[in-house]
Amino acid sequence: MSQSLSAVRHQLAIVYDLMYVEGQPGYEQVSLAETMFTELTELLELLPGEGVTELLYRLSEGVPAIKVAELYNVLIWSADARGTIDAEEVQQWFYTKQRRRIEIAAQVDLFPSNSMDECERVIALLRKRFPDLEHLLRPLLKEVKAQIKEEKAWSDYRRDTFEMPKEMTPDIMKIIRGIKSR
Repeated sequence: MSQSLSAVRHQLAIVYDLMYVEGQPGYEQVSLAETMFTELTELLELLPGEGVTELLYRLSEGVPAIKVAELYNVLIWSADARGTIDAEEVQQWFYTKQRRRIEIAAQVDLFPSNSMDECERVIALLRKRFPDLEHLLRPLLKEVKAQIKEEKAWSDYRRDTFEMPKEMTPDIMKIIRGIKSR
């Protein structure tokens, strides 16, 4: 196992070397070299069937969080079953007290929870606990608030479109009773 772990570590370093962080702090982006996906495919062949999320996290010590998050994004959204990242496991990182895990999770294209109200609560707590991560948490909170607004608009639309007006309800009920009594 140590030989294969060494091979994974080496291949992972190659993948990270093909990721370039560009932009000013707070506005950074990762660009990928053309050969990155070839090297990533080789990495995927070396990875075990389970525990990939934690393995890559542990082997990525010292690598900028933005690169680790980008690797997770690529693996979550484009990989087959082998070598995939467990998105639910990454979501749980928002609930830890480990700054690095939270820093990575805040840059992965995931919300802390499927409930936007819970997301809002968790992000508010994290902003208090880790003020130095404000540049990552503020945009995430903005996305959550936009999602809440969109869900409310959709809910209002459905209610307004499909709910029977109260004035018509008794007349409709008479028609329904008439149909049932036939």
